[in-house]
Amino acid sequence: MQRLRSYVPWCVAAAFLLWAAGASAADVLIGTVIGVRGAVFRENGSEHQALTPRQPVHLGDTIIAEDGKAEILLNDGSIVSVGAKSRLVLSQYKSVSNGLTTRFRLLRGVLRLFVNRATSGGEFEIETETAVAAVRGTDWLMEVVPGRTSVAILRGIIAVSGVGAHQNAVVLLEKPGDGIDVTMGEAPGPVHPWSRERLAAVLARASFN
Repeated sequence: MQRLRSYVPWCVAAAFLLWAAGASAADVLIGTVIGVRGAVFRENGSEHQALTPRQPVHLGDTIIAEDGKAEILLNDGSIVSVGAKSRLVLSQYKSVSNGLTTRFRLLRGVLRLFVNRATSGGEFEIETETAVAAVRGTDWLMEVVPGRTSVAILRGIIAVSGVGAHQNAVVLLEKPGDGIDVTMGEAPGPVHPWSRERLAAVLARASFN
């Protein structure tokens, strides 16, 4: 009984620390909404609210674009443009103090990213169910559909790798207009230039303006 009593304070303390960690994560401001068009929402835990211009976004938020689009300015100066029919989880963010890699998870839909290379360097990643794109450039597109991730470079360099057994298969996109498709369970496919029509279509879906 004495041993059980000695464990209780530790269990209570551990539970408090876990609760505090969760609460503080939701309070970490990582950016601001700079544009919204149509139906876009923010979720965090039990919260579900319409996204509005000048609204802060926090670590752990999920951005859900239904028939709308949104543009988010991150604290480091990078801009994330979320296209219609997209779902993006703001899962991890690099700050001056924590030394992490910024990593967001795109569950579906399209993104356009303008990454501030001066502050983010190669420590900005977008993860999907089939691939991870690590940014070494500044302007690029990503599209996710069930079982496939597609990435195209507009400016800079992107390192694209598979997941699971194919995580060490890394392909670089360096030429503007070049793209790659990564299918579930396979290594990244060969680099190939996207057609003008395909590039224009994804760009239109992903760009806010």
